[in-house]
Amino acid sequence: MVRFKVIKGSQLLLGIAIVVLVLVIAALAISYALSGEGSADAPAIAQVSLAEAGASDDGAETDSVFAPLRASSGALALDPDEDQIHIEILPDATEPADKPSVLIYHTHTHEAYEQVSGDQYVAIEAWRTTDQDHSVVRVGDELTELLRARGFEVVHDTTDHEQDDLSTAYTRSLETLEHYEQRFDLYIDLHRDAYIEGVESIQLYDESDQSLAQLMLLIGNGEGFDVKPYYEENLRFAEALTERINARKSGLCKDVLVKDGRYNQNIGVFSVLIEVGHNRNTLREALASLPYLADALESLMIDDPDPELSEMQRAFQSAAEG
Repeated sequence: MVRFKVIKGSQLLLGIAIVVLVLVIAALAISYALSGEGSADAPAIAQVSLAEAGASDDGAETDSVFAPLRASSGALALDPDEDQIHIEILPDATEPADKPSVLIYHTHTHEAYEQVSGDQYVAIEAWRTTDQDHSVVRVGDELTELLRARGFEVVHDTTDHEQDDLSTAYTRSLETLEHYEQRFDLYIDLHRDAYIEGVESIQLYDESDQSLAQLMLLIGNGEGFDVKPYYEENLRFAEALTERINARKSGLCKDVLVKDGRYNQNIGVFSVLIEVGHNRNTLREALASLPYLADALESLMIDDPDPELSEMQRAFQSAAEG
């Protein structure tokens, strides 16, 4: 698309401008046809000067390293005082940049929910199953699709890290994480919590009156490990995400839980453990809470990024590349 605006010009100069514009558009059309319209190498802006080119492109971009889209802008201006025409060529649609990348995995792969009619499974022990259609892996499948629909690039790793030894599951999940050469913007270890007798839960419902499972983020402070996690960065992210979730459904996400340990959060910035409900919740309740989580992640990483978090991400990426 080409937009133009004429600023103070004689009829003669205007005629010259139109002729030049037609020639430029024809040349650009040929160039686009040869190189492939919308390709990464195609110029986003063209400037033509009758005398001496002097226009500048501000090229303002968002401060966030998570930003998924950049919109081009442009115009044509005729300035008789400078005897100069500036033309900016625009694509009709915004041009996609890098999407935020997310890795979802499950250290406790067999975690499952309360069995109810329509959601029954073969249990290997209470509230645990290797049937991934009914375990926390099913929750990961749903979250993956919700995030992709919101503009994220998502890898969902369904590796069984529990196998037959729950106590060494974190060792195996760390090996899985280290297998990836790609660095992700966000690592999510997706779990379900354990119900604690006597601890009161808030009962919440969505707009269709479907009951919801509460969420909670857990961050390790690195106690007991020589190689520490990115505790301050991950805690700051978890607090910001909790706030965004509760802005959409008050009370849906509990306060961030900080515990001794590392929880493989030394893998990078940002890395979090997210609990989706507990074993007394149903799978349906867990799935119903995920749109709120996905919306909050979209808000935090795409629509309205937190400048402090963006700077933390840049610092981590710079250090990793250096």
